[in-house]
Amino acid sequence: MPSDAKMRQEIIRLLRADNGGGLRKTILRQQLGRMDETQFRKVAKAMLADGTMIAGRGGRLALPKEPASPAAKRGGKSAPAPGAAPSGRKRGGSPVPASKDDVLVAGVIQMTTKGFGFVNQDGDDNKDIFIPAGRNQSAFSGDRVMVRITANDDARGPVGEVVKILERGHEEIVGCFGLTDDGYGVRPIRRELPAFIPLIAGDGDAALASGVQPGDWVLVELLHHDSDSSKAQAKLLRRLQKSGTVSGDLVAIMSEYDLAKPYTAAYERIALAQEPLPVAREDCTKLATVTVDPLDARDFDDALSLTPTAEPGVVTVGVHIADVACLIPMDEKLDLAARSRGFTAYLPGKTLPMLPSSLATDRCSLRENEDRLAHSVFIDIETATGAVRSYRRAHTLIRVRQRLAYEEVERVLESKKHDVRLKPGVEKLLRELSACAEKMRQKRREEELFLPLAVPEMRVICAGKPPRVVGIQKSEGSPSHEMIEEFMLAANVCVAHEMLKRKIPGVYRNHAAPEADIIEGFAAQAGVMLHRKAPKLRKRPGLVKFLRELGAGASASMLGFSLLRILPRAEYGVESQGHFGLGKDLYCHFTSPIRRYPDLLVHQQLLALDQGRSPRPGTMLTDYVARCNALEANVDQACYALADRLKLRYLLDQREGNAAHPITGLVSRVTAAGLNIYLPELGLMGFVPVRSLGAGPWQFVAERYALENRRSSKRYRCGDELSLRIKDADVVRGELELAPVGH
Repeated sequence: MPSDAKMRQEIIRLLRADNGGGLRKTILRQQLGRMDETQFRKVAKAMLADGTMIAGRGGRLALPKEPASPAAKRGGKSAPAPGAAPSGRKRGGSPVPASKDDVLVAGVIQMTTKGFGFVNQDGDDNKDIFIPAGRNQSAFSGDRVMVRITANDDARGPVGEVVKILERGHEEIVGCFGLTDDGYGVRPIRRELPAFIPLIAGDGDAALASGVQPGDWVLVELLHHDSDSSKAQAKLLRRLQKSGTVSGDLVAIMSEYDLAKPYTAAYERIALAQEPLPVAREDCTKLATVTVDPLDARDFDDALSLTPTAEPGVVTVGVHIADVACLIPMDEKLDLAARSRGFTAYLPGKTLPMLPSSLATDRCSLRENEDRLAHSVFIDIETATGAVRSYRRAHTLIRVRQRLAYEEVERVLESKKHDVRLKPGVEKLLRELSACAEKMRQKRREEELFLPLAVPEMRVICAGKPPRVVGIQKSEGSPSHEMIEEFMLAANVCVAHEMLKRKIPGVYRNHAAPEADIIEGFAAQAGVMLHRKAPKLRKRPGLVKFLRELGAGASASMLGFSLLRILPRAEYGVESQGHFGLGKDLYCHFTSPIRRYPDLLVHQQLLALDQGRSPRPGTMLTDYVARCNALEANVDQACYALADRLKLRYLLDQREGNAAHPITGLVSRVTAAGLNIYLPELGLMGFVPVRSLGAGPWQFVAERYALENRRSSKRYRCGDELSLRIKDADVVRGELELAPVGH
């Protein structure tokens, strides 16, 4: 059960995502998902009493509005929230009242390890505000703050200073318990938080007396003292587990990112007892269908078939998706539980499914040789051109003829002489699917100009009891992956078109284009890295042409990795805004309802329509979509945080006893402070501080993206390949410090 503070924080986030309209208590309870009703009533009552939340018309709960000044209404300037203290710099501990001409804006701050930060202003079109070091008034990353704009003509954009902390973003955090010269404290997992937060007096000794050891992962409550904003302290709540192990790191990450625990036996019983909802269904069990998934997959939510049509040169490809919505009635217990999770979390060494396992890996999963309920999209495709002629959607009953892994399909497609044992008709099916997909991809490549980002996925492989990291698996694009991708993309587009055409309130997958200055910065970096003139990438054809010409190799991987980091996140929305990465004007997610709640939402909308019921209204979907976007970002951060730490542990284990063995890395970015390093064999970032480059003085030359030595000809630039050694690896913080071999 979450603490009162975390429940309060989640209620505020949900109400803010509602954009001021307010939520009824019943809807708010549903969106909170797993909770204790008594605790909810207590927290809600307290929030109403202290004014954090207000009750509006019809009993809707909402956040109090922040009144805008007349100037703000004209020019986007925001006034302080009700109850906020007068803003101003602190001089001698006393705030200086804000001038009537001060520009005050609210937003969420993100701090860097170097002491400066950025505030993401409220509103989609507003630029981030740069906060110089020392001007954050002890605000932590995630805090909602009021900022005074101090400069608008700076090259970095708007510059400001924090004048008021409106709301803390973190009430409880996970860290590693330890002792420094300043006493006992914790080192937080999150790099954006201070490197060390002291415990309150007596907590350290009490922890040792209760069996907590230095190095253990612990959960603490953050205590902020308004009378002394220079320091925060922590109160130890409980020990989680010993650090230095895969299982310990896993428990710490799950707690820090508040990931849902596995379903209880009671939920599994509900899932097993659930009867499928009635809907007209076609019997497609005679169709030859196959699933193609990773070798270690346990849930199978898509299958493919291909049949000829009466017209020569046109085939019907069936994209059969698990009919999850038929087993998850809207707004009932299983639906609320899935909504509270949002996504299956595929963590190294552990999977946390969105659905109970009796559904995810059994009743919903399209398992070989078993009749299964499916929601199918039948697409008529010209084999010569890859053009989609037409499509139709139907609820079906299918029987998968054979389950295959990507590696097996790869061997089949590479040669007629292969070692894969296939059932009758499957090899012919695979070759026809592959040929059709190749034409579809070629057509998409020419017409949609999708971004060919061939960045390999680096999977951390854990095995054994207790689990340990046994390797890093590089997974790159292949014809078998591309074949499945083509048909999933086509099905998603068909469903998106149907929702729009029939005016069904839906959920779309949107990806915004990057801003021009971001792309120009990437172009300059790419030019330096490749030792050539900066390419012209502002227009889509130029960017796509550049990416296609990169080819394979470490440099291409690093540039693809760099581009991914600067592109906006793809998000869900109730209106279609296009997908920049795919080059599509209209797109949705339909093909993974076992592991993504937005896909399940789309399935539920279509099922309601097919049953003659009213789908959910768009206003309700807006609430769900906002929550899904937040949950997706949180799950992604948790996966990256755990993977980075386990990669570091693996790297240290590999270097143990072989410390002299160099590590190959590429310089991905150069700053005055040092070199950012990309390790292509691990998909991991490291840093070489300027002090580790040898005798100086070193000068940062911005126009050449280089560090140059004034006394010698030595120079480091983007794209340089270096032989490196580990200087310091901080697994708790997920940070790797490197030095060139010989320094």
